[in-house]
Amino acid sequence: MWPALEREYHYQVRSLRLGLGFLTRRFIHANLQITYRCNFACRICDFWKQEHTVAEEMSLADIRAIGRKINRLGTLIISLAGGEPLLRADLPEVIRVLNAEGHFPILITNGWFVDEALAREILRAGLQEISVSVDYATAERHDAQRGKAGAWDRAIRALDLLNRHRPDLRNRVHMISVLMDDNLDDIEPLLRLAGDLGVTYMLSLYSWNRGSKTRHMPGADVTRRLLDLKAHYPQFVTLTSYLEQMDQAIAEGGIGDCQTGRLLMNIDVRGQVARCTETLDQPVGNILTEDIHEIRRRLHEVQRTTPCAQCWTSCRGFAESMTRPPRLRQIREFCTSVKRHPMKGAHS
Repeated sequence: MWPALEREYHYQVRSLRLGLGFLTRRFIHANLQITYRCNFACRICDFWKQEHTVAEEMSLADIRAIGRKINRLGTLIISLAGGEPLLRADLPEVIRVLNAEGHFPILITNGWFVDEALAREILRAGLQEISVSVDYATAERHDAQRGKAGAWDRAIRALDLLNRHRPDLRNRVHMISVLMDDNLDDIEPLLRLAGDLGVTYMLSLYSWNRGSKTRHMPGADVTRRLLDLKAHYPQFVTLTSYLEQMDQAIAEGGIGDCQTGRLLMNIDVRGQVARCTETLDQPVGNILTEDIHEIRRRLHEVQRTTPCAQCWTSCRGFAESMTRPPRLRQIREFCTSVKRHPMKGAHS
């Protein structure tokens, strides 16, 4: 089979298996924390407050074994999480391995380490989606929040480079923001900037539960404003159903009937599996040493017996929105988010 046809066949098979996951309400998303190291000191994160080393991280062989084990549950979206994922020197190989094992690798980065060579390499390795964090419309405020001068400029440059090196429309490049108590007015300027760069835009509600972070939740009545922005800016691809529940999540501190443990799981740097990043201290087992079906059973049991309504993050919102009514709208929005926005300046 010609290489291009083989890649297309592989992509279609993975897409079908992932689609079946949505239809049957099984696992569709895993956070795989490949490092806790980070070069930033963000006010809204705790990972950087402790020292972390390369020695504590899983090897490429470990990651391959995890990809193979998870494959028994179906194709998953695997978010390569941190820390800052781009600190791993073997990141392109991590992406290739997970792609080859039948999954869709994605990641969120602060953008600091993205140069032209790296942008090209990670996208051509099979990275399905990459989001660069930009929380404010000005460099001064963004850099202050991220704890590093020059962070905003590097993030914008990263978005431009990544967009230019997308192999095709299905490799998505997002600007992503965390909605907090002081940046609602920044969302529209950021949407315009994303449009100028030719990338799409996503939004996630701040989550404060893990660690000792300050509560930075936005004020009430944001849903209508966000929906109006979504109607006006086609690059705003966050699912409507996620935005519709923002006011409730802010007022109540989260949304109930959490499906982490059934639709999503978290795997830390040592292979410990928990429902989500907020419950790292409550693992149900280790995926490197235990049977994946037994781990799935324990996760389902935790989800069934321990109700949670403590957040409304975008990863949870995406997975749950895609499996709840009106499902047709969610599926249509997801599909058009891949293709609707032009690849401004992208290479073929």
